Amino acid sequence: MPYRLIAADMDGTLLDPSSRLTERTIKALRAAEEAGAGVVLASGRMPCALRYFVETLNITAPLIAYNGALIADPRTEETLGSFPIEAALGREIAEACEALGLHIQAYEGDAFWCETANQFAKDYQTFLNCPVRLEAVGEKLSTWLAFDTPKMLAIDTAQRVQECLPRLKERFAGRVKIATSNPKFIEFVSPKAGKAAALARVSEITGVPRDEIIAFGDGLNDLDMLEWAGTSCAMENGAPEVKARSTRVVPSNAEDGVAQAVEALLRDGQLGGGAAW
Repeated sequence: MPYRLIAADMDGTLLDPSSRLTERTIKALRAAEEAGAGVVLASGRMPCALRYFVETLNITAPLIAYNGALIADPRTEETLGSFPIEAALGREIAEACEALGLHIQAYEGDAFWCETANQFAKDYQTFLNCPVRLEAVGEKLSTWLAFDTPKMLAIDTAQRVQECLPRLKERFAGRVKIATSNPKFIEFVSPKAGKAAALARVSEITGVPRDEIIAFGDGLNDLDMLEWAGTSCAMENGAPEVKARSTRVVPSNAEDGVAQAVEALLRDGQLGGGAAW
């Protein structure tokens, strides 16, 4: 039975090491869509940071943003499902990160909010390369944050992230999902969220069952999505645990691994069947 949905993580998976969509990847995914297989972008990024990719690929299938905390219509960015962190819990996360000396930020709309516009915040804004607003509130988020947020993000050096990660996981065990999507990032989402939960919601919206969904990823934050999908493809550049627990391993993002896999599926007649949304 052909796959009717392709779910793909962005950074380290669909994008090359310079965070760009290559021409080969664009061509392969457009061909998949023409064959009737929708593309689901599944990212830790906010919806506004996915607009360029949506427009370039002419995507119509729902988006998964904020590591699965938000499902949105790619054309209108209307929310189709959400799993936010409540404000009180967000303040507690901020307090824990502040005590460890980590930069911490929260999200709302097209903006991210933090205490000061420090170098971590500025570098993050540059990394996104989209019209996202950096809002420096001038006080600690542990006392300022008053809204529910889809995600919180701590940023520091890769070494500091590895030092702090176990302590944060221990403190918030069962109350917050914590993962790393980048060696310098610690991502916090609701325990109800995650790319698997979001992909399950996309499955309901589109009417495409899980055994007709193929997923691609490289990081530990992709693992639940990969294990939920009918077929899972880990990138060669992915984490060892991700590769060990996936159905197959495809070439790295530096080698257009997703494009190579999609091209092979198209040749074999294993993609398509008509979109249902």
